[in-house]
Amino acid sequence: MPRTPLQALFSHPLEPVLHLSRARLAALGLIYLIVHLSAWLVYTQVAPQPYDSLALRLAAALGALPLFLLDPDEVAESPGARAYVLLYLALAGPALQVWLYLMNGGTDPRVLALCLVALLMYVITDWRYATAMLVLAFAGGLLVGAGTDRLPAALAREHGFMVGLSWLCGLLLGLSSAQQDRQRQQATMNALGVMAHELRTPLASMGLLVESLRDNEESPQARRSGQRLEGLMRNLHQQIDTQIVNAQLLVLRRGDERIAARGLIADAIDSFPFRSEAERRAVALAPGPDFHFLGTRRLFTQVVHNLLRNALVALRQHKGTPAPGDITLVTDVRGGQGVMEIRDRGPGIPRSLQRSVFRPFVSTADTHSNGLGLAFCQNTVRVNRGRLALHSSEAGTTFVITLPLDEGRRGG
Repeated sequence: MPRTPLQALFSHPLEPVLHLSRARLAALGLIYLIVHLSAWLVYTQVAPQPYDSLALRLAAALGALPLFLLDPDEVAESPGARAYVLLYLALAGPALQVWLYLMNGGTDPRVLALCLVALLMYVITDWRYATAMLVLAFAGGLLVGAGTDRLPAALAREHGFMVGLSWLCGLLLGLSSAQQDRQRQQATMNALGVMAHELRTPLASMGLLVESLRDNEESPQARRSGQRLEGLMRNLHQQIDTQIVNAQLLVLRRGDERIAARGLIADAIDSFPFRSEAERRAVALAPGPDFHFLGTRRLFTQVVHNLLRNALVALRQHKGTPAPGDITLVTDVRGGQGVMEIRDRGPGIPRSLQRSVFRPFVSTADTHSNGLGLAFCQNTVRVNRGRLALHSSEAGTTFVITLPLDEGRRGG
């Protein structure tokens, strides 16, 4: 069944910081640093409030310093870095403002600060994170206030309305931003799919000319050229198929075909448009147990093709012509799960890029790659309840596909 817009919004990848970049992290750290230090001066010297805490303000300001040092890829993928950023944003933002509101008895400057933080959290982080932070902070404030008789009477009247309205505006802003991001990505992929479709017509005409060259009995040179062009045509058709599938990247559905892993890999190798016989000899399917899983065979063939292509590109850039055994495909059954591995002896993927290669439009190759291949692979595997993992070092790269066995049955 197609996903509803609401389901699509909930399934969109979580971002600890919206439009994450090194500059945005540094700007966020600078803002938090300046705001908390200047707020203490304002609320103790310029417009004194009944309560403010230099210790809390210093802690909030100093907590912003790691934002200047963190790598964006680390924040996006490392659980520790992500947890720190989210915890800091929650504590130095809504949690601190709720505490100051209660300790000051609900003064006008403090309710204004609450309204601002309820709105701004949706500008800083993913709307789901922002909502969770605000819910926890406000719920915690209500519990503490009820237990200590510090809940201002105005909270039940105008303050509650103002904060609630600000919160609603922030939530609508976050939802709108997330929907726009998704629509932009889908529009880009749809455009790629349309262009790919349009390329089929001239390629069909070229195919007739290639066939006449390939079948030329009088000229061996023409026959060889025709065979070479035929391989290039297959490669172009495969690229077109990839872009058409990429156009559906956000609406992939779980497949129900029963697929034998080793048969899938063998067929994928046979149908892959290698550039030379040396490249074909570089790829080997290692002996190992077979297994069956559920999916869409056409899509999983494309997954194997994409991973093979990436490995060959890495080897070409690293050593030119690959040698036999440079790429090994492995099947196994581990812990009740089927495993397919694609291993290469290339230069490896830089550590700084390993956490981002599965994102759309990110590529590690020094080529004109559109950076959609691995995003497609991950989404195809994930929608079929599997997992695609990456292990890379200077000795090479291994992509590991883990999938549920079909009803626990193994192949022959």
